Parts: sequence; C-alpha cells; structure tokens
Amino acid sequence: MATETLEQIWGADRLDRRQDADFLYNFITGEISKRKSRGKRSSYSLNIDAQWGGGKSFFLERFGKQAELRGHVVAYVNAWQDDHAGDPYIAIMAAIDRAFAPYVKKDTAVEKALRALKSNGGRIALNVAAGAARSLVKKHLDLSSGDILGEDEDPSLAAEVAEVVIDKSIETGAAEVDKLFNRALEAMIQQFQKADKAIQSFREKLATAVEALDSRKSGKKAPFFILVDELDRCRPSYAVHLLERIKHLFEVDGVAFVFATNSQQLQYSIIGAYGQGFDGHTYLRRFFERTYLFSEVSPKRRIEELCGAFDKQKIRAPERNNIVEFITSGYVAYGLDLRAIEQILEAIEITASAWPHKIPLDLLLLFPLCVSFQRTSKVDWNIALREIPDHWVIGQIFDDKYRGVVDRQINVKSAFSKAMGRFRTMDGVFRATRDADDSFQEQYVRQTFEPEWNGVSVDGNTPSIQTQLSDLLANAGRLMQPVLDDQEPV
Repeated sequence: MATETLEQIWGADRLDRRQDADFLYNFITGEISKRKSRGKRSSYSLNIDAQWGGGKSFFLERFGKQAELRGHVVAYVNAWQDDHAGDPYIAIMAAIDRAFAPYVKKDTAVEKALRALKSNGGRIALNVAAGAARSLVKKHLDLSSGDILGEDEDPSLAAEVAEVVIDKSIETGAAEVDKLFNRALEAMIQQFQKADKAIQSFREKLATAVEALDSRKSGKKAPFFILVDELDRCRPSYAVHLLERIKHLFEVDGVAFVFATNSQQLQYSIIGAYGQGFDGHTYLRRFFERTYLFSEVSPKRRIEELCGAFDKQKIRAPERNNIVEFITSGYVAYGLDLRAIEQILEAIEITASAWPHKIPLDLLLLFPLCVSFQRTSKVDWNIALREIPDHWVIGQIFDDKYRGVVDRQINVKSAFSKAMGRFRTMDGVFRATRDADDSFQEQYVRQTFEPEWNGVSVDGNTPSIQTQLSDLLANAGRLMQPVLDDQEPV
C-alpha cells in the first residue's frame, strides 16, 4: 500500500487542525531533544483539550500518521474501547507490541529488547484478586509474598488481608494476633519491594527497546509516540487506573504520550472515582506536563463537516437546497449546542440512508422532528410543531430592479404547520394546492408534495410519503450510539 502524503493525510481537515499538528510535533520533539541534551528524563506527556465535537479523534489519528511519515513509531490506545479490561496496562502493552511488530526481526537488537520488555512486563501483569487473597490467607496462615501478589500497592487488598488476619486470630486465640500481623506485614513489604523492583526493571527495558528502535539500522527515530484517545469516556476507575499506570510504568526516555480529552469531563470522572470535594483539576496536573487548548470550532464549520456524510440526493431543503445554511439557521433558532446538533445530524443521516423513495425527503419537516426527538425522546409531529421557534425565518426580502420588492422568506413554523395540515391524505394535498396563495412559502410547501402527484396516478386516500419520516426516525433512534452527557457527578 502506497504511503500517504501529508496532503492526503490532512485532506479531510475541515477544522484547520494541521497547523496544530505541525506546532505540537515540533514542540514535543523540541522539548525531548532539549531535555536529552541537558541530561534530564527525555519523555513528555501532553494533553489536548477540546470540547465534544472539537475533532480530537480526527486530529489524533492524523497526528499519528504524520509522525509515522516523519520516521517515528506510533502506538494507538483507544481507552474507551479497552475499558472492559481489568487492567489498562495490558491494553497499553498490546498497543506497544502492535507498533513494534513491523520492525522486529529475529535476533536483532529491537527483537531482543522487545522480548525482554514483554517478559518483564508479564511479571507486572500478574494479579491475585482481593477475593482470592481472603481464601489464601484462610488456607495458609504462614503467608508468603506469592500469596499476596497484587497489580500494585492496592489498599483494598491490604485491608482484605488484614480483615482475614483478624478473623483468623479470633479463631486461633489472642496469643496468635501478633504473629499473624507480623507475617502479613512482612509478606506485604516483600511484595512491595518486588513490585518496585519490577517497575524499575520494566522502565529500563522499555527505554532499551525504544533506544534500539532509534537507530540507523531500523530507519526509525525517537520519540516513540503513544497516543491515547477517548479517556474521558471511560469508566472513572479505569481512567484513573490508566493514568496511574502511565505515570508509574511508561514515562521513560524517548517516549511521548499525547492524550486527547475533554478535560472537564475527565475531571468529573476523577471526582466520580474519588468522591465529591476531590480536586480533579489539580490531580490531572500530575499526569499532563502541558495542556493544549484547541481553538473553538465555529458551529457552521462543524455542521458542514457532519453534513459531508449525508446522501444529498435524498434530501431537499430551503435556501436553494443549501442543507448547511438551513441547519445552521436551525441551530441558531433553537439555541442548540454542538453535542445536540451532532445527535440531530446523526438521526438525519440514518433516516436519509433508510429513505426508500426517489422523491427526496424534506428537511424542513425532518429537522424539527429530529430536534424534538433529541430533546424528548419522542417522535411526535405535534410536539415538533409546538417546539419550533416562532422567530425562525429563513430567506430574504430584497429589492429587484425589475420586480420591485421580492419576498423569499419562509417562516419555518408556519410552513411546517401547512405541510402537516395537508399531508395526511393526497386529497388534502390537492385541495390545499387549489386554494392556497402564491407566496414563496406556499410555493415551497407545494413543491414538497408535487412530485408525488404531478403526472402520476395516485390514490387520494393515501398519505404523502413525507409522513413516513416519523416512523423512519423512530427506527433511526434505535441505531444511534448513546452519547455521554457532560454532566457533573451527583
């Protein structure tokens, strides 16, 4: 497969993120080079902060491809996809293994270093759950460090062991209490020392693996980038654990971590893990050396990006069929936020894909229906009509040299109401067509239904195909991915 050029990598960049990528790449590599020259730890951890809809995932993927094009090895970690795992360490190690795999050949320095890294990492990954510790202690009063091997210095495990020791001491007599506590404490100290030594050894071997990769022979160079996406969408406990793992295990020479998060949402996750009153902002500063704020995305640019996925042959809209302009005006009229508009546009995209007719669906009808569905979880024409802002007017009034004042405005609520009043039967459509005025708004509504009957034999008792939008939208809602709300924990 041919290697993509930078222009191809950033070809779909509608939010102008390439200049962010160029700056951040130069900054990170510059910082690591400066630290290395000064004999300091040459790793870096950067957080990219943007609100939902800010293009973080798009950016991170392209940033990684750009770094690969410039000779770096890149590992990708999707924290949200991996949070079913008990320990994020495994997911990170798997990502590192995948990244190194194309450059590992038998008996090379890279292969040997990676084999040593994985061997050492396996010892860290060993785990005995707290529940197992209870049964082990009950069975063996003479505790050994192997019986209490934990994934880290887990206070819950220590408490579990202590609880069992106390329970067992009651069974065996008060004289044994000191002996039991001494053995439990000694075992935990031994295990802590083993874990500390294993972590230090792991860091050294990871640094060796990166150094082996950074050579003329491999054709690659440091830093080794590890990109972590969707951390703010994880289970709170998993997000915390992943950050702790990276801090204690993976911050070594030649490694650069780049996170993409909604920092506010991530703070809520931290508070959810540690409890109300915990300072999530200060906590996160332990893990990110710097945070880079994406510039805010203009709503119209974001809407334009999302509308790029539409099958436009199936959609009709006012404003000379300008879908982006119509949706942007609706965004403003309803006072929506970017999270809401993405859910609404996802519903429109799915509904349009499922639209079975050659005659296009009308966005003036579907958009208010989708807004109502997003807000109430109900697909109801009457609710949608009530919620349309009275002031939502599209189009213009202007002076024409030959025609004088031309009114090309459409009051969306009025047009929606007109359509509802006639689309239950085709007879209703016919009658309204005969009796209606000749305003621009009326012309638009009339043209919505005209392809269904003009030159076509039709049963007057059948409803317009536009009425099917409600059922299609209800089905579309069952396909839509759940979206996490930016809500503070309670």
